[in-house]
Amino acid sequence: MSIRRVGKSDRNLTGVGKSRAGRETGAVSGANFAQQLDTIAALRENTAVEDVAPATATQAAGEAMPTPYQRREQLAQTDELLDSLGDLEKNLGADNLEEEAVEDSRRRLRETRDQALRTLSETPKSGNERALLHRTAVLATVELAKSERGDYN
Repeated sequence: MSIRRVGKSDRNLTGVGKSRAGRETGAVSGANFAQQLDTIAALRENTAVEDVAPATATQAAGEAMPTPYQRREQLAQTDELLDSLGDLEKNLGADNLEEEAVEDSRRRLRETRDQALRTLSETPKSGNERALLHRTAVLATVELAKSERGDYN
């Protein structure tokens, strides 16, 4: 095994030299430097963040719109709730308050309201049909509470 002494080179490191592949290396000239800056600026423009339009109040980010089937189902359940409310009103307003008929009306209204609440929890939170079903379900809940409390007696 032999030891060789490596001496310092007398060459100026900032000067232009030749690499193994035959390319010139060294300081970048002014024109090349400006060209490289332009290239970097173009890359930054391409990767810049774009402005995104704000989400509307009716649709949350990533929230899907209801399908036509879901909208029809919501309208059908709204119709059922309104029919149940009308039936309860008819039975409460009768001259001879038949307690059994009133209880049947309350039970039917409770069932349709519960079904509507299940539908509301499973469907997207946007759309006019959903808003109508939600308001009708709230109305049904209030009317059930009033009738059970005895406000209509």
